[in-house]
This record gives sequence, C-alpha cells and structure tokens, in this order.
Amino acid sequence: MFNGELEAKINPKGMGDYMKQEIFSLSELLKSGKKVAFIKGNRQVNNKNVKSKKTSFVKFGMNLIPLMYVVGEKAVADGCTLIDSKTGFEIDAEQADRYIAIVDGQHRFTAAMEAELSEDNLYLFECYNGANTKDLVASTNIDSNPWDGRDYAYSAVMFNQDSKLAQIANELAELGYAISTIGLILYFKSGKFGKKDLSNIMQGKDAREGYNIDRAEYFLEKARDKFEDVFIGKKYLISAVSDLSSDEGYKRVCDVLPKLSSNSVKRILEEKSDDKIALIRPCF
Repeated sequence: MFNGELEAKINPKGMGDYMKQEIFSLSELLKSGKKVAFIKGNRQVNNKNVKSKKTSFVKFGMNLIPLMYVVGEKAVADGCTLIDSKTGFEIDAEQADRYIAIVDGQHRFTAAMEAELSEDNLYLFECYNGANTKDLVASTNIDSNPWDGRDYAYSAVMFNQDSKLAQIANELAELGYAISTIGLILYFKSGKFGKKDLSNIMQGKDAREGYNIDRAEYFLEKARDKFEDVFIGKKYLISAVSDLSSDEGYKRVCDVLPKLSSNSVKRILEEKSDDKIALIRPCF
C-alpha cells in the first residue's frame, strides 16, 4: 500500500466486511517513488504481440485490463531476479524495494511506452493473494494470454537453471522443435510432456517420470549425422525410432541412422505426407 488516498475500498452488497482492492495509474506509482521492473524468466517480449497492444491503446486511450504486479522485495524473496524495464539491466536484490515487478502485462507495458500512452491512463493492480511469484507468472500466463511452447521452455530454464530437462527442452525449442516432438525425444512416448509439464518445472516441481536425457542426446547425435534440425524437429524420425526401440535397445535402432544411404535420406525428405514414417521404418 502506498498511501490512503490511493486506496479504493469496495463493499459489494451482501458481502459484509470491506473487500480491499487497489488499482493505481502508472503516474501514481511513479510519484510514490517506485520504478517498474520485469521478472527475469517471464516470456520474452514479442514484437507482434506489442504491436497488437499498441493498436488497442490507440483505439481506447487506455489499457482495458489492469496489469498485475507484486512489490519488488516480494519477487526477490520468492527467488526471482528483476530486470529494469528501461535499461534492461538486472537489479541488485538490495534495490528491489524501489521497484514493482510486473507479473502479467509486460507486453502491454512495453506497448504503452512505445505508444507514448499517458502515464495517467495505464492502470495496474497489486496481487495480494500471497502466492509465490513464480507460481503467479506460470499461472497467469496459462489462464490469460497463452504462451507458445518456446515461451514455456525459455521460462522453465530461466526459473530452474539446474534442470537438465529444462535445458535440453529450451535448446530444442529455440531450434524450432515442436513441444510434442521434444516430448517424444525425451520420453520416447507421446503425450508425456507438454506446456503443463514445463509450467511445473518453472515452479520448481519435478517432471513426470520416464524421461531419459542420455537416450535423447544419443538419438540427436545419430540423427544429426544425416538430417538437419529442421527435419528432426518434426515428428517423423523420432516416431519411427521410438516405436522400434525398447528401453534397453534404443542404441541399436539409433545406430542405423548414420548408416542410411544418401538415396534413402533424399526419398524421406522429398516425401510430402505422413508417409515419411512409412519410408523410414523399413530402413531399420
């Protein structure tokens, strides 16, 4: 809370006690001495998304949905690193109390700055429910403006940098691999890995059992001997390899990949339909 003048109290009919809700303009927050920070690990700002938000600001002259934030010291206490929204530099933890940290709305904030929206017309509210900031980042982006697979993989590794699973998922997502394909590579089974699993990793939870990093890396090493990532990142090759592999025998199957003839590789790549898998299977 910044001061009594900024506090709005609402008493819905029949609700009894007052229910506190505070919505501030950016101007009010800045005048109170606060600066604005982003949370490292939140999804990277997408220019296309920013452009669409700017169109809305031009049309309505304000943001229709308030941005959600937590105070900077809470975000840091919850294990987050803050990024100054103006400079892009990391903020020393000891300086966190000078900032508010946007949990949901960094695209809208960026768009407002680029559109030179009046600070009096950009509205924000503080989240008071006490949840861990990392949980809030994961949950709000599932419920409001859905992320794509790359967003989840990036945030998973930023929030949980010790997770080898998150590291390999992010590396593959950056190369354009679909999350469903990444799951197949990690588990050698479909339907075992998706956005929800990456969201769990973001929050420090364990991934579901069954993945095998050594097996995934072995498959990628052998596959890259004959194919580019743009092809491996689709489902065809790993679908055939995983179907033909046992838990103990995956190396025997993967070892066939570097031995494929140039003609076989050419035929597989030139096939225009899901029949690629039918062409791959006889090679083993």
